[in-house]
Amino acid sequence: MKEEAIKKINKIGKVSSVFALIGKIVVGMSMVLLLIAAVVCFFVPEDLMTITVDEKVGFILDFDPMGEQVTDKDAEEMKRAFEESFEAEVAGEEVQIEEVVVADNKLQANTVVPTYSFTVRDLTWLMLVLALNVTMIMITLCFISALCKAFRDCESPFEENVVKKMRNLAYSLIPWAVFSSITNSVANSLLQNKVSLNLTVDLGVIMIVLVVFLMVHIFKYGAMLQQESDETL
Repeated sequence: MKEEAIKKINKIGKVSSVFALIGKIVVGMSMVLLLIAAVVCFFVPEDLMTITVDEKVGFILDFDPMGEQVTDKDAEEMKRAFEESFEAEVAGEEVQIEEVVVADNKLQANTVVPTYSFTVRDLTWLMLVLALNVTMIMITLCFISALCKAFRDCESPFEENVVKKMRNLAYSLIPWAVFSSITNSVANSLLQNKVSLNLTVDLGVIMIVLVVFLMVHIFKYGAMLQQESDETL
């Protein structure tokens, strides 16, 4: 019974090792492509291209619940007044009116919000930030792969090598708690051409780290019990 359980653990570890290897290959290729793209963008003239991303925002004002009936004359006056007096800003950028339509007793306005623009040089730095993010994923995959190999080759899941690999994986996950917010802040700063510092702690990652550390202590305790049992026998 014990031998059968160990064989299943070894088999799961072997399959997991294959998936971890595939993941490392895919992530490695992504990292190489991002670095190549960053190098290409670096040597392209900065003023060759500027990318501007806009957002469209629309809203509807319905006069039926108010018990009001808008005539054609009222519609034209409201449309003109809205276009002349409407002022709004989003993230320091002026909101521009694209279209105002009054029909079916409703006023519908579509606006354009200039969110950000960036050059080829900004795109270069963005590629490097993404490559750094992918590098962190590769590091985590390496620790996962090491743990899977430990399960694949172990004679007991409570071996010191398994506990050590699991502990290393837990430590490798800690930087993720703040790393994602840092990369997002850098990316937003590059895209919006202004410093956007928004450091947060990912509670989901913290919970995963705590669970892995809990499993480490459980396996460590199991290793102690197994050692006492072996010494007794």
